[in-house]
Amino acid sequence: MPYPDRGGADGSPGVAARTTERTTDPDEAEDIVRRHYLPNRLRLPRSATLEMSFSGLRIGAVTAGRLSYGQEVQQRTGEADHFHVDMPVRGRALSGRGSGEEPVLTTVGQPLVFSPGAPAEITWSADCAQLCLMVPRPALEGELERLLGRSVRSGLRFDFDPGPTGSGDRTRAVLDLVAQEVAHPSGLLSNDVAGRHVEGLLLDSLLLGHRHNYSDDAAGGRGSATGRVVRRAAELLEGRPEEPWTTVGLAAEVHLSVRALQAGFQRDLGTTPMAHLRAVRLRRAHRVLREADPGSTTVQAVAVGLGLLHQGRFAAQYREAFGETPSQTLAS
Repeated sequence: MPYPDRGGADGSPGVAARTTERTTDPDEAEDIVRRHYLPNRLRLPRSATLEMSFSGLRIGAVTAGRLSYGQEVQQRTGEADHFHVDMPVRGRALSGRGSGEEPVLTTVGQPLVFSPGAPAEITWSADCAQLCLMVPRPALEGELERLLGRSVRSGLRFDFDPGPTGSGDRTRAVLDLVAQEVAHPSGLLSNDVAGRHVEGLLLDSLLLGHRHNYSDDAAGGRGSATGRVVRRAAELLEGRPEEPWTTVGLAAEVHLSVRALQAGFQRDLGTTPMAHLRAVRLRRAHRVLREADPGSTTVQAVAVGLGLLHQGRFAAQYREAFGETPSQTLAS
């Protein structure tokens, strides 16, 4: 996506393609978080031993990292310029915004969105490890404007609550994919094509999966999904399945609200836009693998090129659809 490469809080490049850092020094730990995310201060129990570990990567304009301290710590951040998302992958965290709101407890698999502005106060349990994302404000608000079909006058602000709205599973699925890649690098998200797909899914899932001050506007109507418009949307997916489509992007392309697009697909095709896209991509993968030279093509390359990023899920869905594995099709 054509968003500026926004780095750390001091204007540095931020996380490179991939980085791993460890330290036992609290000052160095603060500096690592400052360089990749934002200014912060740590408070440790008396005579505590810090074992800070950070693994990070860039996904388009998004900074993603797995962070742990190996010790219960209290962390206070500076005012954020961008959106941040924290999701425990181990242990628990207690987070507050210092504005009179009750602190929020999050456990494994519960993402919490921090909007730009007020400092955060976070207590990490000794066993806590979190997936931490920094999402540039221009990127997310630009995607919101595509969703609304108009400019955003006041800043986007999310409810400070780990309970997502009805599309929360969408957020969890993409965050789990990112967390897995950060913890056990396969090189998948270093691929530019895969990175664009995941970046779009992250933005889409945040806007549709978490409550914010524009949620009601986003759910409102913009156009009606006539049969002709639904066919046009389906043709776009079928003609360009390799593009990093999101529900927001497709709705904007055909000048509909997300709700109207989803209702039209359900009415005319009996499915959702993204489920239809997945079926289109599976058919395209089958055709490409059937015609490919196994000496110069891999199953993963074909799948990633079509945005089918979860290899285990892809293989299971492919076998269900075509009665054989992707590698069997390629070999034959």
